Amino acid sequence: MSGTTQPRVPLGGFDATTAGLGSIVGAGAFVAFSPAAAAAGPALGTALGIAAFVAFLCGLSTFQLSRAVSRRLPEDQGGDATARTAARILLGPYSGFLSGWTLVWGLLLSSAVLALAFGAYAVPEHPRVGAAGAVVVMAAVNLLGLSRSSWVTRFIVAFVFSVLAFTVVVLFNEAPNQPVRVGAEIEASTSGVLQAAGLLFFLFSGYTRLATMGSGVRNPSRNLPIAIPAALAVAFVLYWFMGSSMLAYYGAAALSAETAPLLDPMQSVGAGVGTGAVVIAVTAAALGGLWSLLESASRTASAMASDRDLPAVFTASRNTRTGSVPWAAHAAAAVVVLLLVLSGDIDGLLGMASFTLLFYAAITTVCAFSLKDRTRYAPRLLNLAGAAGALLLALALPPLSISLALIILVAGLVVRLSFRRPRSSKTPPAL
Repeated sequence: MSGTTQPRVPLGGFDATTAGLGSIVGAGAFVAFSPAAAAAGPALGTALGIAAFVAFLCGLSTFQLSRAVSRRLPEDQGGDATARTAARILLGPYSGFLSGWTLVWGLLLSSAVLALAFGAYAVPEHPRVGAAGAVVVMAAVNLLGLSRSSWVTRFIVAFVFSVLAFTVVVLFNEAPNQPVRVGAEIEASTSGVLQAAGLLFFLFSGYTRLATMGSGVRNPSRNLPIAIPAALAVAFVLYWFMGSSMLAYYGAAALSAETAPLLDPMQSVGAGVGTGAVVIAVTAAALGGLWSLLESASRTASAMASDRDLPAVFTASRNTRTGSVPWAAHAAAAVVVLLLVLSGDIDGLLGMASFTLLFYAAITTVCAFSLKDRTRYAPRLLNLAGAAGALLLALALPPLSISLALIILVAGLVVRLSFRRPRSSKTPPAL
């Protein structure tokens, strides 16, 4: 999962697709294929296709919801928290809390995955130390109120995409030279393919950024319904070649045991050029994603505090040259991610992150199903299919990941239900 800043100058259809691709292709691609191969075995491509299709269904529902929210609440910031705003209006305040709480934890868990991806590649001897350092640095950047320009984001996207494409070529080229690996092969099964699809959904979860760009795109009603499937299709092709090349090089059983599967094959490129390029790419993708995800998590938490869904302390902010920075929420988000990277493993955190992202996607599609303001290319049947697909993949994930994620989500909801929320004098507009 990778983040990208919303552009100030409205984008056309091609630029929106490029920006969406930057939101989708990120550091998760460096680590997600190993646990997915452990579940799906040689059917990794099938699992990837299922994940991409569910992301497509949820992406159109997210755009539909974002469009309705922006038309009724033009002052709302939208972005990742569009479903929280809509759930609060359509389904009630506690549903709004659950949506926001799920989103916050999805962002925090995703941040931990990206941090550990950085540690696994950049500091393989001490991955947790490297991950913790990355979190501290990017939290400091956010607290200072620093922001990225669009050209920096585009450069990172182009570089990471190019390196990933290069690794595909190297993997296929070196695969015939690899010795036959002795060991029990992993057989594909329906449950295993669905579990792998749930894990690989993480790779496509950046579609939410593209689907909620809204005013950042010229004629969004025409361009975004085209840009969403186009960006997902390009990402799917890249990921499919990556998965196929890794299977060709390692085999499913050996791939499942690799924490940093791109380092070994890239050593065949002389003078450390291959491994150096991979480390630089994962560093750029992971730090860029951390920058964005930590900011989104803290701003969502701050907005929830303003709505009295979280303690008021998270509304504390300070002014910087680039605007107001919710420092208390930033600090809390960084502390939580630090605890996650120091106590969890990357496979377990990936499973938990995927569950929360899929559950959030299901909430989004349910909200979209409830809309009266509808579009011809997003019928209710599409919303139902998206919700069913997201829940199916979520429930197919490893039981431990599901249990831990549910404990966090249910605990937050129980605490929220324990406190009476003051009634608002404002009646929210219908969507």
